[in-house]
Amino acid sequence: MTYNGTIYRPPVEANTFLLPVTEGCTHNSCTFCNMYQDIPFRMLSLSEVEEYLQEVEKIYGRYCEKIQRVYLVGADPFALSADRLLERIRLIKKYLPNTKVITMYARTDNIASKSDEDLKRLQEAGVDDLYIGVECGLNDVLENLNKGYSADDTREQCLRLNAAGIGHCDLLMLGTAGKGRGLECARASAKLENEIQPRKILINTMSAFVGTELDEEIKAGAFLPASEKENLEEEREFLAGLDLPDCYFWALHPLDSVKIDGILREEKQQMLDALTRSIEHVNESRINRTSRVGTL
Repeated sequence: MTYNGTIYRPPVEANTFLLPVTEGCTHNSCTFCNMYQDIPFRMLSLSEVEEYLQEVEKIYGRYCEKIQRVYLVGADPFALSADRLLERIRLIKKYLPNTKVITMYARTDNIASKSDEDLKRLQEAGVDDLYIGVECGLNDVLENLNKGYSADDTREQCLRLNAAGIGHCDLLMLGTAGKGRGLECARASAKLENEIQPRKILINTMSAFVGTELDEEIKAGAFLPASEKENLEEEREFLAGLDLPDCYFWALHPLDSVKIDGILREEKQQMLDALTRSIEHVNESRINRTSRVGTL
């Protein structure tokens, strides 16, 4: 198989078997993202997927029987129809017979394109722990980011996932609302997350990379980024507002200036204390969030 582009996966899936299923992103227009620039969206054919699995079986042999969790690679493989996903899941279980969980990135509009019956069929086949780019809880901010859907859309679709028995892990981004709106954004985001009940919340901090629309907006003065202190205050307000005792909170992204993680029931206060200490001693001059080289 020849795969175009960089393979990305959530950091918490570091030990999960990765299976390429799509290339690129169906949307590929978020102002802050350059991960899939110049990589058109493409669905890998069944024969390509099977060829890859055959090679894995040939190389790893009986080790394949130990694999229980599979991550489907691509910006949003959940864009595939339920029937196409199920075809690929059948192949996975042919070559990795003890697979229990199939996980992947999914956009809110990917969920909306599927019926309740579709979601139930996928749940029964092992689809679980979808990674959703929620980003924040303010509709106008998501529109400015050109996310392609609103917080209201995400609420509706994640509640549909919950009803079908498919868990979700939500990705949120500090600083999306810009200077002066961090606390407002934090409260809206906490309210949304409390309503949709994710299993995990993964945090990163918005940074402008060279070549992105966001970087150009900052240079032109059209977007005023939040200071690092504001970002940390937003994170503390968001974390304080969460009422999700069994949720795992992860803020260990390379773009996060304060590294914290833990189950909220057990470690919420310790994480809040760490953020408070950091807010008191933050050194803004050491952190650059504009015109960065690299990707999210």
